[in-house]
Amino acid sequence: MCEAMTRPDTDDRVHTRTIAVQPREITEAAFRALYAAGADPIEAQEGALAVLRAEHDDHGGFRLLEQLLDADWISPGRPGLITDTSRTGVTVRELEPVGQPALRTALQLFDLAVAVPAGEVGVARAPLTRVPRTLLNDLVLRHTARLQRRIVVATTGTDAAEFLVVRHGALEVTGTMPGDPGTLPPPSIAPDGVSVIAVSGPAGAAAGTTDLAPRPLDVDENHWRAMHQVAKTYLVVDA
Repeated sequence: MCEAMTRPDTDDRVHTRTIAVQPREITEAAFRALYAAGADPIEAQEGALAVLRAEHDDHGGFRLLEQLLDADWISPGRPGLITDTSRTGVTVRELEPVGQPALRTALQLFDLAVAVPAGEVGVARAPLTRVPRTLLNDLVLRHTARLQRRIVVATTGTDAAEFLVVRHGALEVTGTMPGDPGTLPPPSIAPDGVSVIAVSGPAGAAAGTTDLAPRPLDVDENHWRAMHQVAKTYLVVDA
């Protein structure tokens, strides 16, 4: 079992000391922590890459790792329940996460949505699911570039909807469904849920263009020490 991650003192009155850390070290530490917690190797790798991007973008890697670890990774995994419904001629894959970690749910949604042939619309959604926004940011960027598919991520609440899409290699956030309304399914998504939609059209990013440059990152020293300490549990599990 992964040991609890202790939040370092973040009192704004205390000067924050940073250290230079190689991207590879960050992904390795996050991978070890997630794997030790109970994620499978693919889940741990995907989560680790998201942690790296969160740290790169706004020093949010430690916070995202906390969120990903704050889940029931210990109980025996149960596959999410999948049912198909039809909406305006489009098949929607409905995923019921049954209490599984948000990282696992997010990856399943992407897999279900892009399982349809290129040129067709694929929709997968999980109602009543809270997935960290920084995780979705990374997944839509990397999946768009790697699969060369146009992917839209929709997050909806009781009074608002937000759509993530990649344009010219960068993440774009809008309040309306991007693209031609005549070729997209209506945003009739269950309140307080997450949907991944694969549609026809240009991917918005060439392969490899969303990769992060292999340059050292300035990381909060306390955050890095806490992340590195949790990562040590991987060595115990692997022994």
